Amino acid sequence: MPISVRRVKITDLNEMQQTNLSCLAENYHMWFWLYHYLIYPASSHCAVDSLNHILGYVLSKMDDDSRRKNPNEPLHALMTSVAVYNGYRKLGLAKQLMLSSQRENQLCYKAEYVLLHVRETNRAGHLLYENSLGYVKNQVCKEYYVDGEDAWSMKLVLPKTEAQLAEEAAKKAASSQPRKPKKGGRR
Repeated sequence: MPISVRRVKITDLNEMQQTNLSCLAENYHMWFWLYHYLIYPASSHCAVDSLNHILGYVLSKMDDDSRRKNPNEPLHALMTSVAVYNGYRKLGLAKQLMLSSQRENQLCYKAEYVLLHVRETNRAGHLLYENSLGYVKNQVCKEYYVDGEDAWSMKLVLPKTEAQLAEEAAKKAASSQPRKPKKGGRR
Protein backbone atom coordinates (compact mmCIF):
# COMPACT_ATOMS: atom_id res chain seq x y z
CA MET A 1 0.00 0.00 0.00
CA PRO A 2 1.58 3.30 -1.06
CA ILE A 3 2.09 5.91 1.64
CA SER A 4 2.69 9.57 0.93
CA VAL A 5 3.49 12.63 3.01
CA ARG A 6 1.73 15.88 2.17
CA ARG A 7 0.65 19.20 3.62
CA VAL A 8 -2.38 19.09 5.86
CA LYS A 9 -5.75 20.17 4.44
CA ILE A 10 -8.49 21.64 6.60
CA THR A 11 -10.53 18.48 5.98
CA ASP A 12 -7.77 16.45 7.72
CA LEU A 13 -8.08 18.13 11.10
CA ASN A 14 -10.76 15.86 12.60
CA GLU A 15 -8.87 12.72 11.62
CA MET A 16 -5.60 14.21 12.88
CA GLN A 17 -7.25 14.94 16.21
CA GLN A 18 -8.47 11.32 16.37
CA THR A 19 -4.93 10.12 15.61
CA ASN A 20 -3.69 12.32 18.43
CA LEU A 21 -6.27 10.92 20.86
CA SER A 22 -5.35 7.35 19.90
CA CYS A 23 -1.57 7.75 20.01
CA LEU A 24 -0.65 10.35 22.63
CA ALA A 25 -1.45 11.45 26.16
CA GLU A 26 -1.21 15.15 25.22
CA ASN A 27 -4.46 16.13 23.49
CA TYR A 28 -5.70 19.42 22.09
CA HIS A 29 -9.05 21.15 21.49
CA MET A 30 -10.12 21.66 17.88
CA TRP A 31 -9.49 25.43 18.07
CA PHE A 32 -5.80 24.62 18.66
CA TRP A 33 -5.64 22.49 15.50
CA LEU A 34 -7.49 25.17 13.55
CA TYR A 35 -5.12 27.90 14.76
CA HIS A 36 -2.09 25.95 13.53
CA TYR A 37 -3.71 25.31 10.17
CA LEU A 38 -5.17 28.77 9.54
CA ILE A 39 -2.14 30.80 10.62
CA TYR A 40 0.61 28.49 9.29
CA PRO A 41 -0.95 26.25 6.61
CA ALA A 42 2.41 25.06 5.25
CA SER A 43 3.80 23.94 8.62
CA SER A 44 1.83 20.78 9.40
CA HIS A 45 2.01 17.55 7.40
CA CYS A 46 0.36 14.15 7.40
CA ALA A 47 1.21 10.68 6.15
CA VAL A 48 -1.68 9.10 4.25
CA ASP A 49 -2.41 5.76 2.59
CA SER A 50 -3.85 5.33 -0.91
CA LEU A 51 -7.38 5.87 0.47
CA ASN A 52 -6.24 9.16 2.05
CA HIS A 53 -6.55 7.83 5.62
CA ILE A 54 -4.16 9.52 8.03
CA LEU A 55 -1.45 7.23 9.39
CA GLY A 56 0.50 9.94 11.20
CA TYR A 57 1.01 13.68 11.38
CA VAL A 58 3.24 16.49 12.56
CA LEU A 59 1.54 19.59 13.98
CA SER A 60 3.84 22.59 13.72
CA LYS A 61 3.84 26.39 13.68
CA MET A 62 6.14 29.35 13.94
CA ASP A 63 6.85 30.68 17.44
CA ASP A 64 4.83 33.91 17.57
CA ASP A 65 5.20 34.47 21.30
CA SER A 66 9.01 34.73 21.37
CA ARG A 67 8.96 37.15 18.45
CA ARG A 68 6.42 39.42 20.16
CA LYS A 69 8.51 39.52 23.34
CA ASN A 70 11.79 40.09 21.50
CA PRO A 71 11.58 41.34 17.88
CA ASN A 72 15.30 40.56 17.42
CA GLU A 73 14.72 36.87 18.19
CA PRO A 74 15.53 34.76 15.10
CA LEU A 75 12.47 33.28 13.42
CA HIS A 76 11.92 29.71 14.54
CA ALA A 77 9.38 26.93 14.33
CA LEU A 78 7.85 24.79 17.04
CA MET A 79 7.07 21.12 16.53
CA THR A 80 3.94 20.88 18.66
CA SER A 81 3.04 17.23 18.19
CA VAL A 82 4.15 14.18 16.19
CA ALA A 83 2.18 10.94 16.11
CA VAL A 84 2.16 7.77 14.01
CA TYR A 85 -0.21 4.84 14.52
CA ASN A 86 1.48 1.77 16.02
CA GLY A 87 1.02 -0.34 12.89
CA TYR A 88 2.98 2.19 10.83
CA ARG A 89 5.88 2.87 13.16
CA LYS A 90 9.45 1.91 12.24
CA LEU A 91 8.78 2.81 8.58
CA GLY A 92 10.47 6.22 8.78
CA LEU A 93 7.18 8.13 8.63
CA ALA A 94 7.92 10.33 11.65
CA LYS A 95 11.26 11.29 10.12
CA GLN A 96 9.65 12.09 6.76
CA LEU A 97 6.97 14.15 8.47
CA MET A 98 9.54 16.09 10.50
CA LEU A 99 11.76 16.75 7.47
CA SER A 100 8.78 17.98 5.42
CA SER A 101 7.68 20.33 8.17
CA GLN A 102 11.20 21.63 8.81
CA ARG A 103 11.69 22.34 5.09
CA GLU A 104 8.35 24.15 4.71
CA ASN A 105 8.87 26.21 7.87
CA GLN A 106 12.22 27.31 6.51
CA LEU A 107 11.13 28.00 2.93
CA CYS A 108 7.70 29.51 3.60
CA TYR A 109 8.23 31.25 6.93
CA LYS A 110 12.02 31.80 7.05
CA ALA A 111 12.59 29.66 10.17
CA GLU A 112 16.26 29.60 11.20
CA TYR A 113 15.84 26.83 13.74
CA VAL A 114 13.26 24.45 15.18
CA LEU A 115 12.35 23.73 18.81
CA LEU A 116 10.48 20.79 20.29
CA HIS A 117 9.79 19.13 23.62
CA VAL A 118 10.01 15.40 24.20
CA ARG A 119 9.15 13.36 27.27
CA GLU A 120 12.19 12.23 29.22
CA THR A 121 10.97 8.63 28.97
CA ASN A 122 10.29 8.69 25.20
CA ARG A 123 13.31 6.67 24.05
CA ALA A 124 12.08 6.33 20.45
CA GLY A 125 11.57 10.09 20.27
CA HIS A 126 15.07 10.77 21.61
CA LEU A 127 16.60 8.42 19.02
CA LEU A 128 14.64 10.01 16.19
CA TYR A 129 15.32 13.60 17.15
CA GLU A 130 18.97 13.26 18.18
CA ASN A 131 20.35 10.46 16.03
CA SER A 132 18.26 10.70 12.86
CA LEU A 133 17.46 14.41 12.67
CA GLY A 134 20.33 16.08 14.55
CA TYR A 135 18.45 17.89 17.32
CA VAL A 136 20.48 18.88 20.38
CA LYS A 137 19.18 18.83 23.94
CA ASN A 138 18.90 22.33 25.43
CA GLN A 139 17.52 21.87 28.92
CA VAL A 140 15.13 19.88 31.05
CA CYS A 141 11.73 21.51 31.55
CA LYS A 142 10.52 20.31 34.94
CA GLU A 143 6.96 18.97 35.10
CA TYR A 144 6.29 20.12 31.53
CA TYR A 145 3.51 17.61 30.92
CA VAL A 146 0.11 17.54 32.64
CA ASP A 147 0.97 14.24 34.34
CA GLY A 148 4.08 15.86 35.89
CA GLU A 149 6.69 14.24 33.66
CA ASP A 150 9.71 16.32 32.68
CA ALA A 151 10.50 17.17 29.07
CA TRP A 152 13.70 17.84 27.21
CA SER A 153 13.70 21.01 25.15
CA MET A 154 15.55 20.25 21.91
CA LYS A 155 16.80 22.48 19.11
CA LEU A 156 17.81 22.00 15.49
CA VAL A 157 19.58 24.82 13.65
CA LEU A 158 18.50 24.60 10.02
CA PRO A 159 21.17 24.80 7.32
CA LYS A 160 20.88 27.94 5.23
CA THR A 161 19.18 27.58 1.86
CA GLU A 162 20.82 28.74 -1.37
CA ALA A 163 18.42 31.69 -1.44
CA GLN A 164 19.41 32.70 2.11
CA LEU A 165 23.11 32.45 1.27
CA ALA A 166 22.61 34.53 -1.89
CA GLU A 167 20.66 37.16 0.06
CA GLU A 168 23.40 37.39 2.71
CA ALA A 169 26.08 37.70 0.01
CA ALA A 170 24.11 40.48 -1.71
CA LYS A 171 23.71 42.39 1.56
CA LYS A 172 27.40 42.01 2.32
CA ALA A 173 28.36 43.20 -1.16
CA ALA A 174 26.01 46.18 -0.91
CA SER A 175 27.40 47.21 2.47
CA SER A 176 30.99 47.05 1.23
CA GLN A 177 30.33 49.33 -1.77
CA PRO A 178 31.74 52.85 -1.34
CA ARG A 179 29.01 55.46 -1.05
CA LYS A 180 28.71 57.96 -3.86
CA PRO A 181 28.83 61.61 -2.83
CA LYS A 182 25.54 63.47 -3.14
CA LYS A 183 25.27 65.95 -6.00
CA GLY A 184 24.72 69.59 -5.23
CA GLY A 185 26.20 69.42 -1.79
CA ARG A 186 28.57 71.94 -0.21
CA ARG A 187 32.01 72.35 -1.62
